[in-house]
Amino acid sequence: MDEQSRFRTALAALSAYAEQKDGKLTKEDVREYLKDLEFDEGQLQLVYEFLASRHILVEGLELPKAKAQPYLEEEEAFLRQYRKDMKAARHVAETELANVFARAAEGDVSAHHLLAEHYMGKILAIAEDFAHRGLLIQDLIQEGNLGLLLGLRTLDRKREEIGYEAWLEQEIRRAMRAALDVQEGNRSLGEEVVEKLNKLADSITELNEDLGRQVTPDELSFYLDMPLEEIERLLKIAGEDVETDPSGTAPK
Repeated sequence: MDEQSRFRTALAALSAYAEQKDGKLTKEDVREYLKDLEFDEGQLQLVYEFLASRHILVEGLELPKAKAQPYLEEEEAFLRQYRKDMKAARHVAETELANVFARAAEGDVSAHHLLAEHYMGKILAIAEDFAHRGLLIQDLIQEGNLGLLLGLRTLDRKREEIGYEAWLEQEIRRAMRAALDVQEGNRSLGEEVVEKLNKLADSITELNEDLGRQVTPDELSFYLDMPLEEIERLLKIAGEDVETDPSGTAPK
C-alpha cells in the first residue's frame, strides 16, 4: 500500500474514532493514528485543519479566526422570531434541573416539553458554532431540536460516566454535524461530477484533434480508464456541449 493510500485509510479510521468521541479528539489521538506516516508538525497542522473542516474538534488547536459572516435576510428574520420565542420560553432553575432530568429519563412527557424550551438557548448557541458551513441557521436549529428529542428519549440509556447535560449536548451536536456531512457530501458529489465533465471535455477536444475525427465513447473509456457506462452517463449530462462519434466503435 502506497503512502497516500495509507494516509486515506488512517484518516478514515481517525474520523470513525472521532464519531465515537462526539467529534472531539486530542492532538495525541491524531498523532497515534498517523504515527506510521512520520508527519512533521506542519503536516499535522494541515490534518488538524482538515478535521476542523469536517466538524471534528481537536482539543488545544488554535485556528485562525474566520472573518465574521453576516446572516442572510431570511436567517435574520428567523433569528428575531426565535429570540422572541426564547424570552417567552420556560427555564428550569439550576436547583431543579436534576429532578427534571430524572423525570425525563423515566419518560415524563411534561419534563421533555419543559427541557425542550429550556434548551432553546443552548441549541441556538451550538447552531451559531456551525453556521455558514452549508446550512441555513434555521435548518441547523431544526436538526438540533431533532437531536435534543432523540437525546431526551434515550436519557435512560446514556453511559454512566456522562451527565445528562453532556449527553443532550452531544446528541444536539451530533445531529447538526450529521446534517452538515450530508450537505457537504451532496456538494462534493456535484463538484466531482463537474470535475469529471471538465476532464471529459478536455479529453474529447485533445483526442478529436489527434485523431482527426470524432472520438468514440469506447476510446474515451480506454483513454480515461473509466467504465463505458460512466462515460455514456457523463455524455448524457454534457448534452450538446461535447461532440463524439455515437457509433461507439472506431473506424477500421
